[in-house]
Amino acid sequence: MRSLFTLLLLGLFAQDQGLRELIQRLEDDRAESREKAQKDIVALGEAAIPALKAVVDSVQSPGELKLRAAAVIREIELSVKAAKAFREPKRVTLKVDDRALREVLEEVARQAEVKIEAAGIDVTAQVTLDVADAPLFEVLDLICRDQAERTWEPQDDGSIRFLRDRHVGCPAAYSGPFRVRVQSINAQRNNDFKARTVVLTLSLQADWDRRYKPSKAVEIELGKLVDDQGSALEVTPMDGNFNFRAVPGAQLRIGVGIVQDAGESGRVFIVRGLHPAATTITLEGTARFSFPLDQREIKFEKPGISESRELGDTTVRLTRVGMPENWSLSFHRSPTSTTPGWARTIAQRFDADSFVIVDQDGGEFSATMRAQNRGRLLPEESGVWFQAFVQRNAGKALKEVRFRFVDQTLVKSMPFKFTSLALP
Repeated sequence: MRSLFTLLLLGLFAQDQGLRELIQRLEDDRAESREKAQKDIVALGEAAIPALKAVVDSVQSPGELKLRAAAVIREIELSVKAAKAFREPKRVTLKVDDRALREVLEEVARQAEVKIEAAGIDVTAQVTLDVADAPLFEVLDLICRDQAERTWEPQDDGSIRFLRDRHVGCPAAYSGPFRVRVQSINAQRNNDFKARTVVLTLSLQADWDRRYKPSKAVEIELGKLVDDQGSALEVTPMDGNFNFRAVPGAQLRIGVGIVQDAGESGRVFIVRGLHPAATTITLEGTARFSFPLDQREIKFEKPGISESRELGDTTVRLTRVGMPENWSLSFHRSPTSTTPGWARTIAQRFDADSFVIVDQDGGEFSATMRAQNRGRLLPEESGVWFQAFVQRNAGKALKEVRFRFVDQTLVKSMPFKFTSLALP
């Protein structure tokens, strides 16, 4: 009766009956009923927000109901932002036998809702293709497979351009608008009087449909890597100095304590411990693509030698020393933060190219901040550091320092697996 009384006071019976009942269920004694109601309200989208805000703003609403209504509002707002940042792309289903390439590309463009430019290739060539509910990148790779004068590349505007060039076929995994490729595997074999050894250099590259705008820094995690002899492999990232031994349950995380520079979407690994008789390796992992949802400009007005600012789940510290000035930005996990994998998100949330210093005369000095955690395993609470040197007139006072930071991100995970990759 308390919920009914509260809703009557708020005048919510003038609202949609279904929504009214869902809001009532936010006070249900059963957790599963409350969770189901919250999920159903979120599904209603922005239309539910006015009624929820009425609950939050009313002095007659019980405190617990206010908290739950506020949580639903935050979830709806996040859902709306996420929908603007990412939507599942159209997939392609097509079966043709000796059809002109021009016709095939027109149908792919129609189904995938993408512009394809193919003026530079022979569009009269015959193509055979059989795909069902396939991602666009996979279809394009299949069309170009084993072709000496046909390849493709994504354009910044999201369109696809075909080129008269050899298509380099790399082992690849696909999911939605994302692709992970094995760019190279190189082997260094050593035969001496003591033992035969094999050391691999393995390069993985992540890519995405340019109609989507994730952070350029992609996190790549390897969960399993074995050879066909069952060897326990030792993996070292090229940009780090720590090892991972591929025993059951172990994981190599690139991005936890090691921050990627902006623009990086690939990783290179050194693999040791392979059996000399091994002919293949199998690896599994996950690529994570982060989409900024709430990017805002952060300003430090007339900054001193050292300044701090709270940014939600993160504390940022700005310092400068010397001449030319050595500027440092360090990000530290707030004690109240509950963000999973906080440290690995900073490279995606901080726009390292947006750092600008403005002096008293309005002169602007931009700099690209470089990650300084590379090669060190640190607790997440220790922080993540970026640094840049700036040459300017030290006699002029500072007006402001600014940069862009993302409060919220949407992370899309792409599991991948490469089976029986041939060793060179």
